Amino acid sequence: MTRFAFTGGDPFVYVKEITEIMGQARAAGVRQPFHIVTSGYWAKNDEVVERLLSELAALQMDMLYVSYDLEHQKWVAPEHVYRIERACERHGILLSVYGVFWAPGTSVRDLLPELRTNHVNENYVAPIGRAKPQHDRIYRGSDESTKYSCGRPQDYDITIYPNGDTYPCCSGGFNKEAGLLLGNSFADDPEDIIRRCFSHFFVTVAKEIGFNKLYARLEADGRQIKGLPAFKDVASVCEICSLLHSNNEIMNDIEPTLQAMEVEYCLQRFAAISELAAGEEPPRPKVEVERAN
Repeated sequence: MTRFAFTGGDPFVYVKEITEIMGQARAAGVRQPFHIVTSGYWAKNDEVVERLLSELAALQMDMLYVSYDLEHQKWVAPEHVYRIERACERHGILLSVYGVFWAPGTSVRDLLPELRTNHVNENYVAPIGRAKPQHDRIYRGSDESTKYSCGRPQDYDITIYPNGDTYPCCSGGFNKEAGLLLGNSFADDPEDIIRRCFSHFFVTVAKEIGFNKLYARLEADGRQIKGLPAFKDVASVCEICSLLHSNNEIMNDIEPTLQAMEVEYCLQRFAAISELAAGEEPPRPKVEVERAN
């Protein structure tokens, strides 16, 4: 377990609860750092920002992600983000700003010209939630190779929703649509949830093998699967993952190929482990736990 995260909605609605949780965790000996994803709506003056971020920094929050784009700009003024940045610099908190746009042409730095942090990321709106009916606005022109896999092998963002339902990724709704439920963190043994996560081969395909290799294997096996989503028609790998795993007919049709690939994958992993030097531990998956509010 490498870190914890609180995502939203906006977790700062529950910032008192978060500080209580992390205070108890530190008292119990938990040492992993944590971060929060926020809109920055709360940064209305320097006093509020200083009070909140100093308290969170004392609890070992080492990163803060601020979401800022054309949609967030409607409700949060640029000065909110600048206040947050100044306080983050004072307390040694890494600030990352993330924007989601309908189409190319606008950037985070266009909206925040005085931003100093080098940690700025941008992406395009995914067809989930309120954006789903607006499919004509969804940008699908990004490089198809970015839609093959999550691109983070053995690096899992295990997400816990408010009701305890737990998923192997942080795809913000696609994990629910895909039916990738691992269990409930309020009811199930955490070890069982972790075990299900690492042994879920479809998730392994999404995380590290790639759906392009699954498609190539299906073609090599001579399996003509009706309804396979095309990479050119989706916005991201999350959409491919959801469209496949939520379709029982497709999953039944590709199951023989998945089983064969899983056997080969396990044999390759066993071979790699056996080649390690004596006494050296095999690489372990990294896990980040996110709580979605």
